[in-house]
Amino acid sequence: MAGDLIVITGVSGYIGFKTMYMALAQGYQVRAIVRKEEQIEKLKNHPKVTNAENLSFVVVPDLVAKDAFAGVFDGAKAIVHLASPLAKETDDYERDIVKPARDLLMAVLEAAIHITTLRRIVVTSSAVSLIPMEWLGTSDTETVFTEKDINSNPTRPFHSAMEAYWASKAFARLSTKKFIEERKPHFDIVGLLPSVVLGPENLATGNSTLLVGTRAMLVPVLQGAKLDMPLVGTPVHVDDVARAHVDAIKPSVPGNADYVLSSDGEEGIEWDSMTDIARKYFPDEVESGLLKLGGSMPTRKWRLDVSTTEKAFGWKCVPFEKTMRDLIGQYVEFLKKEQN
Repeated sequence: MAGDLIVITGVSGYIGFKTMYMALAQGYQVRAIVRKEEQIEKLKNHPKVTNAENLSFVVVPDLVAKDAFAGVFDGAKAIVHLASPLAKETDDYERDIVKPARDLLMAVLEAAIHITTLRRIVVTSSAVSLIPMEWLGTSDTETVFTEKDINSNPTRPFHSAMEAYWASKAFARLSTKKFIEERKPHFDIVGLLPSVVLGPENLATGNSTLLVGTRAMLVPVLQGAKLDMPLVGTPVHVDDVARAHVDAIKPSVPGNADYVLSSDGEEGIEWDSMTDIARKYFPDEVESGLLKLGGSMPTRKWRLDVSTTEKAFGWKCVPFEKTMRDLIGQYVEFLKKEQN
């Protein structure tokens, strides 16, 4: 309920920052965890932040250190746990991606056991935990996956950072289920499984900071890039993902359950449709050559059923057209600033 204290990890991230300011806008008291003191000013003074008097910060340099969360969760009604290692190349995927993700989650859960005020933990997982990465290489385009699916035995060894990332999300979900079964905590846990998260980045200051991750793959298509590697056609707007994190705190959303977040139904989208979206909403930029178009991005069909999510939350994710319009709009704005 509004006025309750919630603790959020990962607030300096793409989804986490939006979750933080949306929670503040709904009247929650927010205790935000950051790793570095110097992150606080930028986050606190961002124009998206309202009700800043309800915002406090705690600096935790090492989230998996012993007793890292001592006192941090005191008095909280809910924890929204977004922080997790990204898929970055390393010489040891187990050490730098898989193990930290699971250790961090377990550190949060173990610390939470002692917080008597706590009613719920919302955990950011991923739709990639539904399937093994090997599935992408199959010809299956008909199976419909739901929140009940899970990659229960990820294949080792890992051959890429992305493969390790997929596995880390599956292992974390498995650890959560085991924790609930064995420890029977006094709070419940909601897992959120977003698909390909896209949309504008509030913390970006230019295209150098906007074009990272999946955005760095897709946006160059608008400038003529022709990509060979297919991407699953299951987008979701980052605003909807953040909104779901805040709504998941509410008791109206059933706990000890997982929810898939994705837009555009089971059929999903075709990535090449972003060219039509650019023409529709940015005709002047296309005409002037600011957006050159002419690129292509192959799509891997992946059918996701989000009916359980829509029933529990009472709303649907916005369509890809809106998601891409918002992302292109920010990209074009930065392009124009860079040209001036």
